[in-house]
Amino acid sequence: MNRYANAGINQHSPLRRVLPVLLKGIGGGLLLSLVLLFAAALVLYYTSVPEKTAPYLVFVISLAAVVAGARYCGRQIGYRGWLYGGLVGLIYVLIVLGAGLLLVDSIRIGWHFLTKISLGFVFGAVGGMWGVNS
Repeated sequence: MNRYANAGINQHSPLRRVLPVLLKGIGGGLLLSLVLLFAAALVLYYTSVPEKTAPYLVFVISLAAVVAGARYCGRQIGYRGWLYGGLVGLIYVLIVLGAGLLLVDSIRIGWHFLTKISLGFVFGAVGGMWGVNS
């Protein structure tokens, strides 16, 4: 007997079941990043933490948000966590970079851009696998 039968999960789930979970994972990751970025801004404003740490905080917060959204997605769907988590990470990064392109004129698309997209997919895949196996 396969493990999907025990869990009550259809291994070949239709898109209409997966898509809402993906959207919730992406939305949850974006919401979490907004909350954490607001908290980080307060910390930077009210403490003596140097502003040069801000890019590192944004990077860590973004990765944590991707992992959290992908973990949710993997846990809800129950299989192929690497794929669905990777999609959450990829779409999250594309949304954030797209918003950045609209707000800032000096963003260049190159290796830096591709690195961010790749890291989003990889950390999303890890979060998705974590969600399936937790």
